[in-house]
Amino acid sequence: MKTKVWLGIGVGILLIAGLAAGGFWWSRRPQVITFSDGSKLTLVAVDYGKKHAPPAVKAAPPAAGSTPTRRNGSFTTTDNILVAWIRQEYDSKQYHFFQYFAYDAAGKTCVPAGFGNGNRQGSEVVAIRIEGFPRRQGKFFLRVLKNGNGGQEWAEQKFVIRNPARGPFASWTAAPLPDTAEDDDLSVTLTKLAAGAPLPYQRDNGNADDPVNKAVQAVFQVERNGHPDTNWEPMTVESSDATGNQVAGAVGQNQWNDQADTVVYQPGLWPDEPAWKLRFEFSQKSNFADAELWTIRNIPLLPGRQMDFYNNRRSATNTAFASADLNGFQVKIFPAMQFSDMPPNAQPQGGLFIQTEPPLPNGMRLTLASLTDDQTNDIGYWNGGWSGGGRNAKSATYNFSLRDLGDATNLNLTLALHKSRFVEFTVKPEPSPGAKAP
Repeated sequence: MKTKVWLGIGVGILLIAGLAAGGFWWSRRPQVITFSDGSKLTLVAVDYGKKHAPPAVKAAPPAAGSTPTRRNGSFTTTDNILVAWIRQEYDSKQYHFFQYFAYDAAGKTCVPAGFGNGNRQGSEVVAIRIEGFPRRQGKFFLRVLKNGNGGQEWAEQKFVIRNPARGPFASWTAAPLPDTAEDDDLSVTLTKLAAGAPLPYQRDNGNADDPVNKAVQAVFQVERNGHPDTNWEPMTVESSDATGNQVAGAVGQNQWNDQADTVVYQPGLWPDEPAWKLRFEFSQKSNFADAELWTIRNIPLLPGRQMDFYNNRRSATNTAFASADLNGFQVKIFPAMQFSDMPPNAQPQGGLFIQTEPPLPNGMRLTLASLTDDQTNDIGYWNGGWSGGGRNAKSATYNFSLRDLGDATNLNLTLALHKSRFVEFTVKPEPSPGAKAP
């Protein structure tokens, strides 16, 4: 009888151990997301800290015509961040670009997590840096948007990420609005901050209430030297909270009305936090000081291919047309290019390179105060950003895409190199009137 009892207990223990082992195995099963074109993403590892190394995983056999899995190298970060290592598999003959978003469990807010740009390898392991996520929660979700030759597609599945950095955390105290902050001669009063405001465009056309289509709305009043001023506008914003999140975004949709500037921006953070710390960069639009301006006339407009212009984004190798010291920086203007391989009504029609030595630091802005052709007609342009300004770089190159050049043969440019102002607030956002519960 005793033998049977102990045998039964032993079987029970083995059964429990087997179930536990099965549960552990199930929790460690790779999570996979598959798109309609057959491209596949696999979450192979997650790490948190300052040192990050690609996992030693065995890749699935590459698709026909593809090369074996390519793994990014190790890297370190100044602060502790969360990194998701994801294997991307796709048709190497097709362009693929994956964008990742961190969602809280309730689906209230999302923050862009990073990009996984296909390297035409067909199979690669990429590091997705997740710098903003709901750290007070036990888990959150990673949602993926695929862009490619077949258009955009949101994945139906989401990666589930266990939070390795969960609290407890301190709580910040928000200041009541309106709140005023100053930098040098500029005074900015934040009168409203609302989370969940609608964006003027949508990433997910099927769901206007998805947090990916929501933004933060801010309303300011600006004074310079004690007088109302509508010549300054917010350009960027850095948002942080007491849990360690810190994200940056660009400000858009400026609307002045009765001396108040209303803007929307992404990304915000999780509105359940007691307070956000916000650092806004304000930049001047016009009426620059003489020491900030340089006028260059008769810049040659030379024929060239659009591809050549974009291939030269990282190194303007042609000889500079003009150079000068402006506001403490060496600035070079290169001959403009009129694209010879673009139809007459296509945009853009040309390009312009400007180089600074050294690269402009955070807080300095390069603005085309005026750009005209040889008949004084205004030339429209798009700011294409800059390149070459990495660590220890001696210069940076800024490029501008030109519109409606017509029969122009040369250009006249007034350039402004000017200093931004920065103001900080600690505030809790209110719900936007248009925000809905998840």
